[in-house]
Amino acid sequence: MTSRPLHEQAGVSKSAGDMLQYLRRIARGDRNFIMQDTLLNHRCNVSPDNDFTLIMELFDAGKIDFDYSMSDGFPQRHVRLT
Repeated sequence: MTSRPLHEQAGVSKSAGDMLQYLRRIARGDRNFIMQDTLLNHRCNVSPDNDFTLIMELFDAGKIDFDYSMSDGFPQRHVRLT
């Protein structure tokens, strides 16, 4: 019996699965770990940084959630694992 790849188990594309794997690796089990969405895109080589297709795919699959904050008067969205 062959096990399915992790991205298929999570119900997301291969690229979104790679992003999820990266986020889990750098969070190191810390459930309070957050990262700005554009920084996550940058570190996962998503171009342009403001293309949130993979992040929204992970959100729709229930793998991540968002926290919102203000910085210097500008809203920022941060990603956290669910």
